[in-house]
Order: sequence, then structure tokens, then C-alpha cells
Amino acid sequence: MKGTWSGSAIGFIYLNCDAVFAPLLLFTFFTPHESYGCFGSTVEGTSGGSCRRPEKRRRTDSPFNESRTDQGRGQDLISNLPNDCLLLIFSFLPSPRDRCRCSAVSRSWFALQTFLRRSEFRANVVLPPRSRQESSRCLQGSSANDLRLGAMAIGMDECGILTELSVIDTLPCSLLPLHHHHHHCHVSDVGLSAMAQACSNLRSLALHNCTKVSDRGLATVAQNCTALKNLELTHAASVGDHGLVILATRCLKLASLSLTACPRVTDRSLEAYSKHSTHLKSITVAQCPFITDYGILSIVVLLTKLETVKISSMKLGDGVLRSIARSGEQIKTLALEHVWGVSVTGYRCIGETTRLKGLSLDACTGLTDRCFRRLSPTSFAGLKKVAMTSCSSLTDSSLLALTGLAVELESLHLDTFEAFTYRGLMIALGNCSRTLKVLTLVKCDFRGRGALEQQEVYPPRLLPLPAECPMLQTVKLEECEGLGDDFISWVGLACKSITDVSFVRMDSITDRRIESFMNQLKGWNRISRVDLSGSAGIGNRSVWAVTRECKARLRSLVLRGCERVSDRGAAVITRRCTKLVELDLGGCSISDEAVEKVVGEDPPDLEVLSLAGCTRITDRSLDALDEYGGLGLNRLDLTGCSGLSQFRVNFIKIYIDEVDY
Repeated sequence: MKGTWSGSAIGFIYLNCDAVFAPLLLFTFFTPHESYGCFGSTVEGTSGGSCRRPEKRRRTDSPFNESRTDQGRGQDLISNLPNDCLLLIFSFLPSPRDRCRCSAVSRSWFALQTFLRRSEFRANVVLPPRSRQESSRCLQGSSANDLRLGAMAIGMDECGILTELSVIDTLPCSLLPLHHHHHHCHVSDVGLSAMAQACSNLRSLALHNCTKVSDRGLATVAQNCTALKNLELTHAASVGDHGLVILATRCLKLASLSLTACPRVTDRSLEAYSKHSTHLKSITVAQCPFITDYGILSIVVLLTKLETVKISSMKLGDGVLRSIARSGEQIKTLALEHVWGVSVTGYRCIGETTRLKGLSLDACTGLTDRCFRRLSPTSFAGLKKVAMTSCSSLTDSSLLALTGLAVELESLHLDTFEAFTYRGLMIALGNCSRTLKVLTLVKCDFRGRGALEQQEVYPPRLLPLPAECPMLQTVKLEECEGLGDDFISWVGLACKSITDVSFVRMDSITDRRIESFMNQLKGWNRISRVDLSGSAGIGNRSVWAVTRECKARLRSLVLRGCERVSDRGAAVITRRCTKLVELDLGGCSISDEAVEKVVGEDPPDLEVLSLAGCTRITDRSLDALDEYGGLGLNRLDLTGCSGLSQFRVNFIKIYIDEVDY
């Protein structure tokens, strides 16, 4: 330590001498003979002043009055100790638990604790072995505060190397007691700086709803975590250009940047990343009112390794999409969500991107059928994934044009459409039948408002249905109208490679059609996952058909909300499907008898079991789970099971990692 001191201070510390801890009462007289500037001096064991200690603010008010001070009692002299003296005392505390308790005393002690490094502990202190295992942490809700981050920074030396950190602050300020300190409730620059100084190997950082984090905290991350590759900021109201520019100049390995609802960020930040982040591959910009076309253009034009661009809830001009099509030939994925300001010409430019592999369009203003007319034969030639959501102005003609040009299409996702017809869907599937692997239809009404018009334009004799889809492996239908037994029959006949089937809340599908569907796959059955949740027409007969045909190949079965499934249907599941790892019987009409059958003689090694909403089961089912003793069972959902006692639920939590009740 530098300098000498005189004055009066009393403190208790513990020294580890031959494994015997003895209290040592220190009567030390200190008076600094050298100036100890708050940010000017460095901590011993650190290099070159890169780690600056926080400023000690002298207290102007004291809880003790002058009369007691004059009597020599109740004097708050510890607060007057120099930082170097406090660091020396803290260096005799090898236990992270003790150090965390000290850091909770005050904000100054909290900041000082994070400056201690392994090399600064006293020689007679036995430290635990250093772990080199990489780890990730997620702080959410009430756990997202500065004290938790400080504790993580203090204890990470023996727990491993922190490489991924996600913080989700969801605690509203209005619900906090008035007496709570700021660093006890939220994540701020104090906690983020402590984490950055202790975890210099951090590669991924995600901050959600951390409104107390400002440019100062990001600057500390930039100075210490130069290996950072992924940064995600959501609702960062206090973050501006200054912190992001510093991070761009320091973290040169950054590969992914996401800015969502950052009202203080402007084009200056994106311009800095376009100059320094030459390894950037993914950029997401959403709800940033001061970011314009100029900032996005600087990223698209100057960064030659950029592959993914996602823009949401912003105004765009045609120039951005034109630059993506011409200058950004390396871009492989483009996602536009709730954008406005783009004309028909701008949307047509998307098809000119020769290397585009993925396209996502969600509620884009101005997107109509005219955007897909008079396209060149090479448009969308390399497109493999298409996802369109809530594009209400698109009809069958757009769907047919897109699937006809995308000769390598592997995934088709349609969500919330009313203008598409069943006939248009089948023609589109015929266009990409040789390459399609994933088909997802969510909340689509194929009895669309243009059904009659489409039948007149495309007569039935000119629309042969696709004979087969040899590559189709995943089919997901959710809350779709106009798709009934005919479509399910076609899937069973034409899709012999299917492995994942989801018919979610499809009231038009009945037991009879599921039985016919499984019979059509006989001899070709490769299904490993079936999801029939929420379908009112599904009962025991569907369960018997699925388990009879899939047998040991089935790995996941979801029957949540199928009220017609009873004990008779559930009794055969695990007896036939011996390789099952996930079973969801939530909301089914089952009792203790079904649970006993599921985990009875020679049960499968389940990992996830859900009985949520099964009001007829009692503690008898938990007794059966006790006897089951499956080592792989790590999640059990008992939400809404009113017949269970809290005592038995607490007991089963002892040997199952995650129990929801």
C-alpha cells in the first residue's frame, strides 16, 4: 500500500492462520500523506490503471449527534477509512459469501468488492480452485438487480468463466417500496460495471427493460469485455450514442447487434459500427425513431460480411431495399415487420437479391399483389424460407407467384390470412412439392373472401393436386378454417417422410380422420412427435391410433386440452411408446388411475410430464411418481391440480428439478 496514515479507526477482520479463524481488533491510526483521488489511483495487482476505483464521498450528515461524538461513543469512523485500507481488510475474506454480505452494506463497499482480484488476496488465505468451465447466467424479475450482479461478479472466480449474460428487468418502479435503495431493485451502471470488470471473457450480453443502464455502463463493458460478440438492447431508455460508439471502437469482434426501443440512439451509432465492426453479421433495428435510412444504408453498404437484416416498426424508403438488392448481395436473411413508407417498386427490389435465403414479411404497409407482378424469372431463385404474417392485401396470385419463382423453397409459413383459398394453397404446394420440408399454417381461413373469384380464374380441371411431397417432414396446422379431412388425407398419401405432426386447436379434425391418416402411413411411418392439443374432436380413438402405428418411434405426445381423452386412452400410451420422453396430458379427463398406468410397470424414461389442469388427480398420483423414480424426469407441471396437497408437492420437489404448481 502507498503512503502512511494517522487517525483513529476500529475494525474487526478475520485472519486464516493454520485453519483457525481468530478475530483481530485493529486499533490503527491513519492520516493520508498522499492524495488518493477517486479515479486517479489504481488497485494493486491491476495493470496500468485500467481499473479505477470509485470515489469515496465524505458524508455530510451523520446519524450520530455531536454530543455522542464528543463522548467517544457511536463514532462512524469506518466510513472515513481510505479505500486502500478497506481493500486490505476485504482481501482477508476468501469466501464469496462473506464478500457478498459485505457488498450489501453500502454502495461504496459494493463497488470496492468488485475491484479485488485473485492475486490481491493475502498469502495466508486459502482460495478455492479456479474453474475454467464456461457458463451462462440469466437474471429475471426480482433477481435482476445490482446486488445479484455484484454477487455474480464476486463469486464467478470459483464458479467458472461467464461468457453469456441475459438480464430481464420486469419489476415496475411503482410497485417498489419507498425505502428500497436503487441498487437493491434494478440493474444500473453500478452493477453492470462490476460485472464487466470481473467477467472480461463475456461474449454475449442481453439487457431487456434495463432503463437505469446508461452510456457509462456500456462504456465500462467496452473497456473490459473486448471479446464481446453479441449485444442486445431492448427498451434501453437511458442508452445513447456515446456508449454505443465507444463499444463499437473497442469491441471489434462484434458479430450481432440488436437495438429495440432505444429512443436516444441515432444514425451516429450505426455509422460507427459500419466503420469499426467489420465482423458484424446480423443487425436488428426496431422502434428507434431517430434512426433513419442513412444509418441503415451505412450498415448495408459498408459491411461486407452482413448476412441478416431485421427492421421492425420503422419508416423505410425504397433506397434501403434497393441497396440491399444491389450492394448487399451477401445478405441471406431479410425480415420486415410493421414497416411503412416502402412503395411497390421498393418491394420488387427484394426479389433481385440473388443470395437471399430467408424472407419474412409481417404486416408491411403497401405490400399488395402488384409487388409480385412482372418479376424477372430469376427473382427469389435461391429463396429457401418464406414467412408471411398479417399481409391482408395479398391473395392467391401473390402466393402462386412466390412459390413458382422460389424453386428451392424448403419452409413455408403463413400466419393470419383470410384471402387465400384452399385451391390456391394446393397449387402453391404443387409448385414447391419437390423441395418443401416444413409447412406451417396458423390462423388462416381458406374459405377466403376471394374463394368464388379464384374458382372462376382457375377451373378445377387445370389444377391437379400435387401427387407427393417426398421431402416434407413437418406439418403444423393451428386454428385454420377450411382445412378438414381432405387436406389431412392428402398429407397422409403424399407425405411419406413426415416426422412431426401438429394439429393444434383444429376442431374440424375428428378421430375418424386421425385413424385414416395413421393407416395411410402404415409401412412408411416415421413420426416422432404428435401434437393434437386443443382439438375438440380428438378422443381416445385418436390416441389408440397414434400409439399403435408410431410405437417406439414416438418421442413426444402432446394432448393438452383434449377433454375427450380419458383414462382408457392414456393407459396405453407408455406401454406402446417405450421411447417417449415428453408427455402432455394437461386438461385431459384423467384420474389417478391413468397416472398409475403411465408410470406403472416398465415405464419409459420420461423427461417432461405435464398434468396441468387435471383436477381429478390427487396425492395418489404423486405417490405413483415417487415409486416411478425416473432419473430423467426433470420437469413436472402440476398447475391447476386442485386435488393435490401442498405438503406432497413440496416433497416431490426434492428430487425433480423443476415443478410448476
